[in-house]
Amino acid sequence: MLKKAHPAMFGIVFFLMFAMLGQLLAQQTLEDVKQARGLDDNDVLAAVKTFMPRGGRDEYFAFVGTGNSGTMIVYGIPSMRIYKYVGVFSPEPWQGYGYDDESMLMLKKGSLDDRIYNYGDMRYPALSETNGEYNGKYLFYSDGANSRIAMLGLDDFETKQVLPHPLFVNCFPGVAVTENTEYVIQSSQYPAPWENKTADPEKEFDSKFKSGVTFWKFLDPKEATRSGHHIGRMIKEESFTLELPPFTLDYFDTGREGSKNFVVGLASKDGKNFIYVIDYSKIQNKVTSRFNEANIVSTKAAVDAKGLAMIELPEAARKVKVTPDGKYFITASDNAMVFDFDKVASALSNGTFSGKTAGDIPLIDAASVMKGKVNIGKDVMDLAFDYRDGVVYASAFSDKKIVRWNYNDMKTEGEVSLTFKPGQLMTPQGMSAAPHSNYLVAVDKEGLYDHYPNVGPVRPSFQHLIDISSDNMRDIYTMSLPQANIYGSVSVLRTTIKPIIRYALGTNTRTGEISDFKTVAGQEKVERQGNRVHVFGTLIRSHITPEIVEVNEGDVVTFHLTNLERAEDETHGFTINTYGKHGSFEPGKTASLTFVADRAGAFPYYCTEFCSALHLEMEGILLVKPKNWKGKVEKEVALTKEELAKYKQDYEKKVKVIKETGDVINGVVKFLKENDYAKYPYVKALVEDAFDQLEKGKFAKENYEKYAKEGKWKDAFLWAEQYWQYQVKAADVGLRAKTLLEEKLQGGK
Repeated sequence: MLKKAHPAMFGIVFFLMFAMLGQLLAQQTLEDVKQARGLDDNDVLAAVKTFMPRGGRDEYFAFVGTGNSGTMIVYGIPSMRIYKYVGVFSPEPWQGYGYDDESMLMLKKGSLDDRIYNYGDMRYPALSETNGEYNGKYLFYSDGANSRIAMLGLDDFETKQVLPHPLFVNCFPGVAVTENTEYVIQSSQYPAPWENKTADPEKEFDSKFKSGVTFWKFLDPKEATRSGHHIGRMIKEESFTLELPPFTLDYFDTGREGSKNFVVGLASKDGKNFIYVIDYSKIQNKVTSRFNEANIVSTKAAVDAKGLAMIELPEAARKVKVTPDGKYFITASDNAMVFDFDKVASALSNGTFSGKTAGDIPLIDAASVMKGKVNIGKDVMDLAFDYRDGVVYASAFSDKKIVRWNYNDMKTEGEVSLTFKPGQLMTPQGMSAAPHSNYLVAVDKEGLYDHYPNVGPVRPSFQHLIDISSDNMRDIYTMSLPQANIYGSVSVLRTTIKPIIRYALGTNTRTGEISDFKTVAGQEKVERQGNRVHVFGTLIRSHITPEIVEVNEGDVVTFHLTNLERAEDETHGFTINTYGKHGSFEPGKTASLTFVADRAGAFPYYCTEFCSALHLEMEGILLVKPKNWKGKVEKEVALTKEELAKYKQDYEKKVKVIKETGDVINGVVKFLKENDYAKYPYVKALVEDAFDQLEKGKFAKENYEKYAKEGKWKDAFLWAEQYWQYQVKAADVGLRAKTLLEEKLQGGK
């Protein structure tokens, strides 16, 4: 039995509650907050450096692959805010990636057997370059698990191309580009037979297992397509693969400026570690054979052309990266080794070799081309370059530290001790000819510390933002990344990228061309050819047209939908209940959804993206009639005089409301025209959207006026109600445009 509490206890409880409330209310100054949370000045400074006020903009966009999730994360620096997940190698339902016909077709083309893989292993991206500097146009990824390569357009942050590798069974999950993105480079990782045939790894390893490096020819059109976009493409027919003996290949990088024709990468075989050196300018026209529609340059042809050699390393390395000036390449190893490109090029050209390795590939003596080495620490994982001359950072995993040193004088300049084991490193634009910023991002794969909450056996990957602006480097921010197995990332100045806010009406966003299925207001229709049904529809706040679609059980149905919106971020989703289809339709986009109507019934379809206050009205019905169904002809029910009179009264009231709403719209239009609304692009887009709504309602106006003349008051009222709905939507958008224009006129941003 519970005992009755003593009255004094209630007094104590209330006293404590008011005391706590008073303490909270008293935390109004910075010093109060610091004291309450146990913060010092360095904590506050770190918070200020990463804080992004409302309306603020990050200096950089960063891109990181999610490992085996097959998607990409876009985040900002220095705020470390996540902005977007983008489907690359895996279906991603939020944007309908891998669910609409266009993206499904692209993913199927990325498979040699016409299937859609549901995951990918993507780790080290590359940004397109012009003269060795990021141009903000394209981003590339390699799929280590399913031997694919992908290209994303950064004007809309969408995947534009996925290609299967015609030879490699397994790819290294990283890419690099040449100085002007003439080639996108991809390598194998683990050796395998290219013919996809069984081979005995013990007896036939050297004879049937192969490795290789592929140079995908990249075409960046100089003229815009019909959609007004520049869509690049990797061209398989102009690409080639350098055939190598069965080495295990790892991280690689490309040269720039004086070394622009070179690729350097890590290789290992029989317990020995190498750097392979390729001069692609000497081998790109040395194709010796073709297999599976791939151009192949044999090892012998590359060696004969003086375009291939290897450097045997005295110790294992985990990365090899080219310096921003293109003069050196450096290994991420416990004793970081700096190699001189001029000496390597001279040895390759003059045939100054110290021997041969597998496949009769010549060896360049490491000591003869090495500038020097610097001891970094234990288990060095990665390197990143600074904008300051010769400055490079190295992560010593087991020592829990990052070391700053200089490859010009081969001296260390400082280090920062960490509470975690640092892995991959990235500085903004650090893999280009123009590194930038005072920030360094370090990957923390484990996150096994008391100050991170335990969320089960699998924990997030973390990225740490390191302030490198002074001699005293500091870890100032920890960013958790769920649904991700993080490795490398790249980052570019945000202002280098020029994103669009809407597509040209009817754009197939995967190709950049205007879709053959583009539909405009008033041209919606349903076409049938046998059991094939095509629905040409439109989406606009807050209406899906057509509202009712009737098909037969067993029909193959395709919805071709166009988003008619012009306003920024007015995306509409579309799904049909129980049929497993979903699409995302950004302003101007056209995409298709195909399925077999294999179950009878009435199935709602609706907008899945909140788009306005009338969002719930954006729906329709797919009516799937059973096989052998014969409909009954329903007799029209005659209305009584009283019912007709009531509908006439409702109609006249609605017409009055329509006039009043029209007066509001006319007043808004007058204000907009008097204040030159067209001078402001976003205001103009909203006004166009409003006019689209009114234009779409014309047929409803014509119908209610026609039925009123015929005395069919029920039909007249229903069509008048429909027209008013379009008016309301137009008025809503128009008032938003008016408010925005007023802000512009008052000096708003």
